[in-house]
Amino acid sequence: MKVKRIELEGRAGRAAIERDGDRIRIDSVIRNPKGEAAWLTETASVAHIRTADDAERARLWEIARMIQRRCDGVCGTNSDIDEYHTELMRFAD
Repeated sequence: MKVKRIELEGRAGRAAIERDGDRIRIDSVIRNPKGEAAWLTETASVAHIRTADDAERARLWEIARMIQRRCDGVCGTNSDIDEYHTELMRFAD
């Protein structure tokens, strides 16, 4: 079984994570106090993650940190970020 798409939502924003061929594509949105939306798209390589490319794994952690901050609205602890990172890693299968 492969995960193809997942949507995450927190009190401050949301993210859609999707497998697009060899890429993990992350589209996230956050609303500012005025209610205006800001979009951001990031990608990571599944092939690089599978081969334990340290740079790509570090990049995936930074993407998880960004998603956590956008969804929760605050800078979280490593355990908070790890929950999002775990979801991202589902796409590396």
